[in-house]
Amino acid sequence: MTSPVSSRLPRSAHWILLLALTLAAGAHATDVSATPAASPNETLRHAIQVEKNAAKDGYYIWTDRLQKPRGSVTKLMVSTPVGILSRTVAINDRPLTEEERKQDDDRINRLLDPAKMQEKAKRQREDQQHIERLLAAMPDGFHCEYNTAQRDDHNLHLDCEPNPGFSPPNFESQILGGMKASIAIDREDGRITRIDGTLYKDVNFGWGFLGRLSKGHIEVVQSRVAGKHWGIQRLALSFDGRLIVVKPLHIEETETSWDYRPVQAMTVAQALEFLRSAPYKPVR
Repeated sequence: MTSPVSSRLPRSAHWILLLALTLAAGAHATDVSATPAASPNETLRHAIQVEKNAAKDGYYIWTDRLQKPRGSVTKLMVSTPVGILSRTVAINDRPLTEEERKQDDDRINRLLDPAKMQEKAKRQREDQQHIERLLAAMPDGFHCEYNTAQRDDHNLHLDCEPNPGFSPPNFESQILGGMKASIAIDREDGRITRIDGTLYKDVNFGWGFLGRLSKGHIEVVQSRVAGKHWGIQRLALSFDGRLIVVKPLHIEETETSWDYRPVQAMTVAQALEFLRSAPYKPVR
């Protein structure tokens, strides 16, 4: 899924859409029940700071299913001290054939090579840095108001539009200039529980020469999934645009995650063996 503009648009335009509003894992409990006294943008800034400071509360295994127009892929995912590893368990909700199983085992077994695992871990760290830059820009990139019509004892609700005076400090935050978003924030933990964003006007990257997004929608839902651990449960994307001026771009996919369970810290070899023997619970 590489692109000629990957040095500026990491791996593809899909990457910036997928990670633009993705949230960090972990949790710090904090009482934000009084935050309506603060301005809406201060509330958002506080919530994003909570996301940034969220402490890692251990390691987890979970199931992830990615649905695209041509089909679905379901994987078991496990976090380790050196990164996240995955093993495919179903394609189009059916077990893998012998050949598919061999191909996927060959893929993950390559990570036993320390150099390959270091390369994967480096990409994951870079992804996290891009996420943090985008999240840090949101309180300045948006102008938000409280949505008092939504009565909710558990969440605060913000309606956000682009701040016309915002100058994007980095490549990642350019998407904020064309997006409206409804954001829900958990009152108890101060975590962002839902983002429903709509790209309502064109956003150009590199003055339109690198790419353009013309319309789209993103929904992100996260919650407590295992004790105090927070995890993404749903990520839905639908976007249209162009890459390098002339190459059409269409993204349509829904990712769901479930069955989060704590595990002990493992080496790469231990994690791969664990994934091979871990039980798989189909989509609920």
